[in-house]
Amino acid sequence: MNKTIADLIAGSKLYPVWLHQAYYMLSAKYKRTILGTIWIAGNFIASSLAIAVVFGAIFNQDLHETLPYTMQGFLMAGTCMWIITEAPELYVGHAGIIKNHAYPFTYFAFEGVAKMIMLFAHNLIVFYIFMVAMGTVTVPLWPLIPGLILNIVCMLGWGCVVGMMSARFRDLRFLLPSASTLLFFLTPVYWRAETLGSQRWIADINPLYHMIAIVREPFLGRYPAPENWIFVSGVAVTGIVAWFIAFSLFRRRIPFWV
Repeated sequence: MNKTIADLIAGSKLYPVWLHQAYYMLSAKYKRTILGTIWIAGNFIASSLAIAVVFGAIFNQDLHETLPYTMQGFLMAGTCMWIITEAPELYVGHAGIIKNHAYPFTYFAFEGVAKMIMLFAHNLIVFYIFMVAMGTVTVPLWPLIPGLILNIVCMLGWGCVVGMMSARFRDLRFLLPSASTLLFFLTPVYWRAETLGSQRWIADINPLYHMIAIVREPFLGRYPAPENWIFVSGVAVTGIVAWFIAFSLFRRRIPFWV
């Protein structure tokens, strides 16, 4: 138990390392390209604009209303889905480091989440540039801050658990990223939960929907619903408990699993 907490503290103290490494991981992919990280923004804008135009026409909604909703949905979905898209490789992908260096295991979770937050901040700048150009800028509300913190806690806790499970059961490395596509389409990212009518429960039981809502709504000048806070708080607490139990029992086995 003490070693589990010690691992967390040691990992957090290495913030200069994982912040630098997260930035390097994000920028190295676009090294020596002409546009650099603008490619990230280009993909974000093109996807959001295309879907907003199409679904805005289908649901007869104004683009000035649909585009901010869609862009924020893409921003938060891409960030929170790290738990099932990249966290399965959290330990297996760093097998060489784990076998040869005594890094705290939580270091890798901090690094992965930091990379996603940097990507989120990068695209957030693009979002506001677009909103200024369209004349639809809204001032974010204060629940944005606790919403982001709760999501980060969820990502850290469940990211570590998923990383451990995927190291032990290797099929999860392929199953979970594949399931992410299905989860994306089942989540109100670019469509609204109200359109489900009597089938609204599909969105209400979806953790990703609530994780998106507690950040997207404040960005759009609205307050998240109480059930959004309750659901995400439950996910965060469950993630912390699951991480604590899993790390206390199986932390020493990670180097052998990878």
